Amino acid sequence: MKKIITIIIGVTSICGCVSNTPPICYNKANISNHTYDIAVFKKEGARYLAGNPFYTWTDKSQFIDTSDCDKLNP
Repeated sequence: MKKIITIIIGVTSICGCVSNTPPICYNKANISNHTYDIAVFKKEGARYLAGNPFYTWTDKSQFIDTSDCDKLNP
């Protein structure tokens, strides 16, 4: 049983979805009448690779405030 638990812990630590790269900036988005800061990891034009731990490409129009990320060079 100890071997199975050790194997499970080893596999999950290797296959984690979380990146150790810090976000480059944060955008604000309205979700269910609440404003949240969404972590952005990459910027390409008017699209942002956002979310944590699961990333998705999101258009600028999906956010209510992109001032932090707009300050960065394209």
